Amino acid sequence: MAEKYYVNTVGNVSANNLPEAISIGATLAEESKAAGAERASVGTIMTGSNSGSVVFQQFFNSLDDFANVMDGFATSTAYRKIMETGLKVTMRNIAKFCDVPFTTPEDPKRKYVVLTRGTSHIPQPDLMDLMAEAAPMFATTGAQTFRFARIMTGSNAGDFLLGVTYPSMSEIESTYDAIGTSPVAGKIYNALDVNLRTIIKIQSTKV
Repeated sequence: MAEKYYVNTVGNVSANNLPEAISIGATLAEESKAAGAERASVGTIMTGSNSGSVVFQQFFNSLDDFANVMDGFATSTAYRKIMETGLKVTMRNIAKFCDVPFTTPEDPKRKYVVLTRGTSHIPQPDLMDLMAEAAPMFATTGAQTFRFARIMTGSNAGDFLLGVTYPSMSEIESTYDAIGTSPVAGKIYNALDVNLRTIIKIQSTKV
C-alpha cells in the first residue's frame, strides 16, 4: 500500500438522518477518489463515546492531495447536502503512516476497522519493531490490513494509531483472544498507554 497519510473525520448526526448521511457519504468517497485520494470510505462508529457517529476515512499519497479534496468539497453539492442533514463535524485528524510490514490478501475484505490509539513510552523505531513482531499474529487470526501511524494534528498529536481491518466480527474476536496470551502484545501494552479503542463498520468504500 502506497498511501502515506490517513485522514479521519467524525461527524454527529441524528439517528433519523443517519441513513441519508451514509448514502451521501458514499458519494463523497467517490468525489474524494476523483480529486486525489487513493482510497476513501464512509462508516459508522459502533463503540465508545462517539457511538452512532459517521466516520469518513481517506488515504493519501501527499497532503497536497488532501488539500485538493477539501477544495473540491467547498463547491460540492454532495458536501452541501450532507451538512444539510444536520451533521456536525466533531473531529478531523491527520496521521502519517509508519512502515510496518504486513502481508495483505490480494483482495482484502474490509468490513470492520478496529482503531487503537495510545501514547508511547519508548522511541518510535522500537515501537515499530514491536508492531512488526505482532503483525503475523493479526494475519493468522484473519486481519485483512494492518496499518500503523503517528497522529500529526489535534489534541492527541504525537500519539500512535493502529488501524486493523477485518472481514467480520468473528475475526476481531479471534484476534483479541490471541492477544490475551501473546508475549509481544504484553510488551506493546507495557510500552503504550492505550487511550482509545473503537470499532467502525465500513458502509461504503471507493478504491
